[in-house]
Amino acid sequence: MNRWKNYVIPAFYHIRHNLSFAIFYVLGTALAFVFIAIVLQLVYSVVGNEPPMVNADRIVQIGSSRDIRGKTVYVLAEEIESLMNEISGYELYALSHSEFVDVFGEHTFVSIPVNYVNADYWNVFQFEFLEGRAFSREEFEYKQAVAVVSKSIADILFKGESAVGKRIECQKVVYTITGVVRDVSVFTTGIYEKIWFSNKYNSFTPSGDHDYDVCVLFPQHVSVMTAKQGIARVLEDYYSRRGRKVEVTAEKVYTVKENLVNGIGIQLLFYGVPAVLLILLIIPAINIVTLNVANSVKQSEEMAIRRAIGASRLELFLQIIIENLILVVIGVFLGVLLFFPMVRMIEEVCINGVLEGTDALITRINYMVILGGILPMMFVFTLLIGGYSAYLAVKKNMAVVLKGGDR
Repeated sequence: MNRWKNYVIPAFYHIRHNLSFAIFYVLGTALAFVFIAIVLQLVYSVVGNEPPMVNADRIVQIGSSRDIRGKTVYVLAEEIESLMNEISGYELYALSHSEFVDVFGEHTFVSIPVNYVNADYWNVFQFEFLEGRAFSREEFEYKQAVAVVSKSIADILFKGESAVGKRIECQKVVYTITGVVRDVSVFTTGIYEKIWFSNKYNSFTPSGDHDYDVCVLFPQHVSVMTAKQGIARVLEDYYSRRGRKVEVTAEKVYTVKENLVNGIGIQLLFYGVPAVLLILLIIPAINIVTLNVANSVKQSEEMAIRRAIGASRLELFLQIIIENLILVVIGVFLGVLLFFPMVRMIEEVCINGVLEGTDALITRINYMVILGGILPMMFVFTLLIGGYSAYLAVKKNMAVVLKGGDR
């Protein structure tokens, strides 16, 4: 214990007497790690089955296809039920159809994309309800005009009041809100709609497209490839009966997670993200190393004196490393504290300010992912910055330094 105290006390002494250097060091570290934390969280949100994409790797998506002439074809809305009767082994399926419409609330209106969905949509996708509930299968089957809205839209339409039980109007239909969900990130879920209506009232206007995006949830004991093969076979038969030559194979059928990853780009995800993390480590490290080397020059005489009275090179090396580790820990802690303000600023300035929307950058925060990724990178950062300057400081000739040279 006393041995480590001999490292820590001098480290704090140097930090206290080099405040300008310490402040620059801490701020540079904080800025680097706040962006590292954001990148780690975004990546995990895509690949880690975060709500509402809890079952993303078991949900097979049926969208449009292309025939041999390159024309886009899709399953007609009124024929989806009969198509699903031909697919075996699935648990549930979700229907969704997006339209850009005007929605009127008590105080104002919004012009946004809305989603017309079936009742099982809420079982396939696990949204987090902040208030109320999803509309039930009974409400859906009895053709009740029901809706679910996101928190951001509820705040706009009802000025912060409780939205559950309130009414909104869209295309001359008055809907009753049954629940309010947490806003989700379009970047990590692909879901950009903020209002969900019962598709019993879907008039397919103004687009005129009579199709749905079908997401089929399979149980865990059914392999994804088996599910894809079954859907591919049914789709090919469906188009063939309608005189369409469409080659549908299991390799052309994707899960929701695969579509998310493909949308971002596999190369970008597996090569670009590590490159970004490396850049976020290297650039501040280079700047701080330059100052760190200059700072270690000031300590050269002290190091030489300590070596003269018996301190080993390893002990001096560890002292400099511990001093750097203390500054990095403070910087990382500050970066974690800045995480939420930085995310909110990016949402307000870069996303909502530029795109004029209400999109969230991150749906929810997973602290274990952030800490699990940051802690090892914190030690790498310490070695990058402190290791080089510590090596330069301890390798100098003790006699030359004490004589006033080679500092």
